[in-house]
Amino acid sequence: MLKEFRGHTSYVNCCSYIVLPQSVLGVGGGGRARQEGNTNNNLLAVVTGSADGTVRVWDGRSAEPIRVINPPIIQTSIAKGTIHDKDSIVGSKSIHTVLHLHTPPNSMIVIPRCEQAYLMSYTGIILRAFTRDDKQGCDFLAGTISPSNQWLFIAADDGECVVFDVSMGKMEKIIRSFAADCSSSSSGRSDSTKPCEITGLVCHPHRGFIGGYSNDKGQKRGMLTLWK
Repeated sequence: MLKEFRGHTSYVNCCSYIVLPQSVLGVGGGGRARQEGNTNNNLLAVVTGSADGTVRVWDGRSAEPIRVINPPIIQTSIAKGTIHDKDSIVGSKSIHTVLHLHTPPNSMIVIPRCEQAYLMSYTGIILRAFTRDDKQGCDFLAGTISPSNQWLFIAADDGECVVFDVSMGKMEKIIRSFAADCSSSSSGRSDSTKPCEITGLVCHPHRGFIGGYSNDKGQKRGMLTLWK
């Protein structure tokens, strides 16, 4: 083991390296940058999202925490059939996806398990919120971004995939029965009325394809479905 990043109080759901200008994080060049010969004022950062409801930005070389970000998470259907106060904010909902953008620069999309996703700066400032305008009470499960950073795809727990325009924050399209087509047929199962939850989404880097995969335990095998 080379480094250990300690601080989260629950499961770490996602982790990624990213190179950021030190000024973006409010970190000065300091003596360490000069000692390491780092004259371009960039920082190798590690960004993690956790089930403790926080996004944390770490120094990738020292493993020291730089930022702890607490996105406002709207409480929705925690228990089956129960819709709670839409205005209540809780800090214990899981953050499962963090997407890094090149446009707008130095920004990321944070997707908690609730009915809103956020375009944020690395200091925790919310630049834009993404919310469905067709229904409420559906939690977001996973997401991905197009290579152009124009389209945000988010799978929801109602089995649909919602497409947002990143620059405008508007919902542009809904892919119906997305979860059902990303898992094996549920016919004959006692819970066939409940769509299978999507585990993750991916975008092809060069083609107009989006892939979805699920954690359907009834499959007994892995399954990735590609959409054009």
